[in-house]
Amino acid sequence: MRMYYDYFSIKEFLVDRVMTNVPIHVVDKIERHHKPIINQIRHKIGQPIQVSQNSGYRSKDWELSHGRSGTSEHTFTGLGAVDYTCANIELLLEELRASDYKRICYYPDQKFIHCDHKGDRYHEFEVDEDGKWQYKGERK
Repeated sequence: MRMYYDYFSIKEFLVDRVMTNVPIHVVDKIERHHKPIINQIRHKIGQPIQVSQNSGYRSKDWELSHGRSGTSEHTFTGLGAVDYTCANIELLLEELRASDYKRICYYPDQKFIHCDHKGDRYHEFEVDEDGKWQYKGERK
């Protein structure tokens, strides 16, 4: 029987940590598609993992007010996106490569890893010095 560990609160997955109205479909997607993956990794590596401050759920209005397109995976119109970081970023990257996230993108200078469920295959990217995603290959 698989044990379920819960190291994260919903609040940690919100860009606005004092947000009082979170759509129920967003909470559901965080609970079903993000927390199970990252809780298992957190338990396995035995080290704290943080959801990056500008990561997790961002409303379309938040995106637009910050000069973004409003179509980011972080708006959770699909299954959503989350960026993670921890003290041992290489270990976290190794574990996320083996996870059920469809896309991961490593930001080596900023020391975080973007994770989402977009697509039907498992792909890895790394951001270059110009902030563009560079394809690294298929995972799994």
